[in-house]
Amino acid sequence: MPKPATPAPGLPPLICLWPERLLFVGPLGKVAPHRHAATVLLVALQGEVRVWLSAERQWHSAQSALVPAGCMHALDLREGITAVFYNDPHRPFHPRMSARDGGAAQFDPVAGTPLPEALRAFHASQGANAVALEHALATTLGRYPQAPLLDARVQQAIQLVQADLTENLPLAALAEAAALSPSRLQHLFQDQTGVPLRRFRNWIRFRHALERIAAGATLTTAAFDAGFASSTHFSHAFKAMFGVAPASVLAGSSPPRILTLA
Repeated sequence: MPKPATPAPGLPPLICLWPERLLFVGPLGKVAPHRHAATVLLVALQGEVRVWLSAERQWHSAQSALVPAGCMHALDLREGITAVFYNDPHRPFHPRMSARDGGAAQFDPVAGTPLPEALRAFHASQGANAVALEHALATTLGRYPQAPLLDARVQQAIQLVQADLTENLPLAALAEAAALSPSRLQHLFQDQTGVPLRRFRNWIRFRHALERIAAGATLTTAAFDAGFASSTHFSHAFKAMFGVAPASVLAGSSPPRILTLA
């Protein structure tokens, strides 16, 4: 039997951007309480994953964990390298990662599957052979043959948000364009995507900022281009959603390698 791939010491973190998914692999340490706008899958490539669930007020230890969108949680990942995988809430790709269909947090959901080893090999090779990782993701998490359709009014609101991230259209303007009341749009948006509209907008902005950094922009420039009013605004919003300061994972002495995948 082949020996499992082991992340080599000193490898930089790895970030992979698909059109509808996002993967981070690297050390994260202790992560403050936060809630995502997307369901997150955590897989320990070294050590274990420790997750504190706010609703239960207790820690869980496992080799992997699936935390639904909107679930307040903290992490202790100080033992090693962790893979953190998200699926955009408005573009469900893997059925097990759908934000609108998510239930309670799960522990060791990928035990006995090829995914942990595929993630180790992918990180050790710094992104080589993405085909093998894609196969492991589909085998473990499933794949929609066609993305579920969103209500046309929700889709219109999303398109307006994405059209100009710096414009920051107020809820009233988005609701008017969709011919809905603000409260009805908020309710319909959460029902269709599984996340609140405001948190979704920040998610889209963070994705755009990562794409700009991948293209060579500085952290500050990427934050402004994504519609954040200042570096401080970006940092506070990032920590609220991811539990860490953006500079700790996107800059510093060992910045991540960012790959854009089809």
